[in-house]
Amino acid sequence: MPNLLFALTKLGIGPAEIDLVILTHIHLDHAGGVGSALRHMPRARVLAHNQALKHLADPAKLWQASVKTLGDLALQYGDVEPVPEDRLVAADDLMAIDLGAGQNLEVHLTPGHAAHHLSLFDRRDGILIAGEAAGVCIDGAVRVATPPPFRLEETLSSIDRLIPLEPETICYAHFGAYGGAVGRLRLARSKLLSWYKIVGAASREGRTPEEILGLLRQNDADLDYLDSLDRYTYGREHDMLINTINGLGQSARQDG
Repeated sequence: MPNLLFALTKLGIGPAEIDLVILTHIHLDHAGGVGSALRHMPRARVLAHNQALKHLADPAKLWQASVKTLGDLALQYGDVEPVPEDRLVAADDLMAIDLGAGQNLEVHLTPGHAAHHLSLFDRRDGILIAGEAAGVCIDGAVRVATPPPFRLEETLSSIDRLIPLEPETICYAHFGAYGGAVGRLRLARSKLLSWYKIVGAASREGRTPEEILGLLRQNDADLDYLDSLDRYTYGREHDMLINTINGLGQSARQDG
């Protein structure tokens, strides 16, 4: 939240000028600070998937699930403040958000990374705000992001829905904006299938998540980015990768 407020200041935008905060999903690292941020944004409303609204208004279950999944990392983020119900807005599929000057953001529901995940498309400029629908990008390297509960077909369908939009630029929640968006969406799709196959086979063999991470590193050179991370960032990425492996493994076992 402090980084967000600082960035707004650099752009010459006062927090009190904000009309709308849009959440691609409500995992703690994306929405944990929104209730606190609203104290600085008196006129802002929060747009999110309909399934997410009750957890924003009453974040107790969201917090408990985050602590169970993320452990100490969740505690580092801090407590989650609720969002007043009268400031919540449900996002409908294909709804258009008017930005003025003939520019809109289109909402596209893209379940997979989370059941309540959505993406945003600026058709005029060809910009896709993908959240984590196309994975995570660290220094240009793409990795899968599939925390449990994970559903493969939903995730693939969401990517397949974004490709025909033919975006030029893709904005990752983690991290950055890149050209060649369609190619990156196709890469996310193929990588998801590859990881699913590797994790599923290894899980059925009884391999541990740590062992499976080693297998993924042998098969995906993009994971070499881990070697260049500082200790704190490596720890966070390691934990997220283990969650990804758990989600893929759980899904693969259910699919047989």
